[in-house]
Amino acid sequence: MTAAIRIESVWKTYNPGSPRQVDALRDVTLEIEEGTIVALGGPSGSGKSTALSLIGLLTRPSKGKVFLGTKEVSGLSEVFRTRIRRDTIGFIFQAQYLIPQLTSTENVALPLLCTDISQSEAESLARERLISVGMDHRLDFRAAELSGGELQRVSIARALMNNPRILIADEPSSSIDEALTKDLLSTLRRMVKEEGLTVVVASHDPMVLKWADIRHLLHDGQVVDTIKEQQ
Repeated sequence: MTAAIRIESVWKTYNPGSPRQVDALRDVTLEIEEGTIVALGGPSGSGKSTALSLIGLLTRPSKGKVFLGTKEVSGLSEVFRTRIRRDTIGFIFQAQYLIPQLTSTENVALPLLCTDISQSEAESLARERLISVGMDHRLDFRAAELSGGELQRVSIARALMNNPRILIADEPSSSIDEALTKDLLSTLRRMVKEEGLTVVVASHDPMVLKWADIRHLLHDGQVVDTIKEQQ
């Protein structure tokens, strides 16, 4: 299979040369194949979120290289990194960052309003995405009126609005219960099959870790174990 993401000998150091220096990642090498679900596990401070930030082009490595497909992206200018992030990566955050006063449709349409797509077309596409994740009964409900599981579905729909190749999720089950987590993971698994997505998720949740095709366990900024699940 083709590699969607490759991290080669990556270090990420914060506050280098100072008493507060932290090596969040230390000589990490990972390869993530297209169309797979990969989980990053480990205790707080192990480097999971830093790895997601590097893959999502939100930060740069201090040393080493990051590739998306065959393209080395860690050394590109911010203009090109922003363009790649906008066009190929979707994000599901621990906090959904939805606007409570806006409807589900309006929240999901927001990312497209910064493009040359009209508001009516953006909202039409948003409704299609919401229907695809089972939110056809809540299209015109404000975010403040939705349950935790419904908010997560809206977040998934919004993350898919740019038709990404890579979906990144940071602790997606942290604010929902076990039943809603099962529902969320089932929805994401279906979207992977239908959309051909590559999903990378960071989590403490054993259910999320076991759900992934492959999980990499981190400790003190290094990958200490890799486990492949039989789905």
